[in-house]
Amino acid sequence: MKRVILEGCNGEWARECYLPFLIGKAARGEIELWAVDIGDKIKLGNAKVKKDWQVAQSKNKARYLNKSKDIQIYSELSSANYVFVVTPDRFHCEIAGFRLERLAPGGKIFIEKPLEASVGATLKLKEKIEEKGEETVFAFDHYLAKAYPFLHDKDRLLEEIGGVKKIEFHILEASEIPLEREKTLDKGVIFDLFCHVLALVSTLVSRDLTCSATKLQAVKLEQVKAARYVGCPISGETFAWIKSMVNNDIEVVSVVGKGVGTCEDKFMRLYGSNGRIELNLRLRGSRFHVFDSQGRQVEEKELDSNPVESFLEEVLQGKKLPLLLPGVLSFNVALGILKILDEAKKQISKVPEYQCSNSIGKILERF
Repeated sequence: MKRVILEGCNGEWARECYLPFLIGKAARGEIELWAVDIGDKIKLGNAKVKKDWQVAQSKNKARYLNKSKDIQIYSELSSANYVFVVTPDRFHCEIAGFRLERLAPGGKIFIEKPLEASVGATLKLKEKIEEKGEETVFAFDHYLAKAYPFLHDKDRLLEEIGGVKKIEFHILEASEIPLEREKTLDKGVIFDLFCHVLALVSTLVSRDLTCSATKLQAVKLEQVKAARYVGCPISGETFAWIKSMVNNDIEVVSVVGKGVGTCEDKFMRLYGSNGRIELNLRLRGSRFHVFDSQGRQVEEKELDSNPVESFLEEVLQGKKLPLLLPGVLSFNVALGILKILDEAKKQISKVPEYQCSNSIGKILERF
């Protein structure tokens, strides 16, 4: 019986992508689930999730823990086989460090992107990991996991379009930032969204399916433009246009933001001398398309329709090394991404304001 701890279970992302799957596993008696957060009770979604939770509790396979009140129980909770950290990013390394000392032998910790909000806190955790002397802490990026069907065949596909000359990213959401995510997103969208770009690009230009620290070092920031929509509840930017170079010969233009445009706009486009490849990066029901130099579609294939559940299933099966699982990054690579995010924030010269639903073009006109 595997003991699983979900830290930050009441957050929006945990409720949507982690809890239904893990509660279902607990209801079937496959795992022992400890759902942890602050607050008097667990926040559950639809009727099925609520029913599964009741079944899991009746089997003594699921429990909610209010860490702000049940301090002693939380402190003594140990021997976890897997810990998933889905709290606001500024708590990631503090929680991982606490859980690191209480893992079962061979236990693993997976942190949702980004690794942290602070490079300093991450370096302190790095010291603890090195003292332990084994690879136990990893990061997870669901965009990277979603793109796995493409990345698995990337060598052939990139050869079809004549290599990569330019990469374009859009990760844009029309919805404004809800008040309950104010603290989570206070560092701005560069931390929240540009991390996906870095994970994908560095894996894309690697020879295998592993994002490497060496490839991250080949990413050079050239220009960062940022803005914030009028009346947003956070102090950081809600929109960013970032230009970077990889290996000095591949241009990467990334546009990330919230409260931008009128609909969700998420894709990655790869331009080569003989065509292009487009990946639709929406969370559900996405595909990638290959076009020749004449703009004719020559191939189409589905991406992972539920990358988080696929990741969780693979982890719980325990048949593969963590770094062989789609979307998983080593701690050092995730730290490298965090350092680039931190540098991108420092390169912002000013943050003008724009009206929600403005197009990319209208926002960039302000610079």
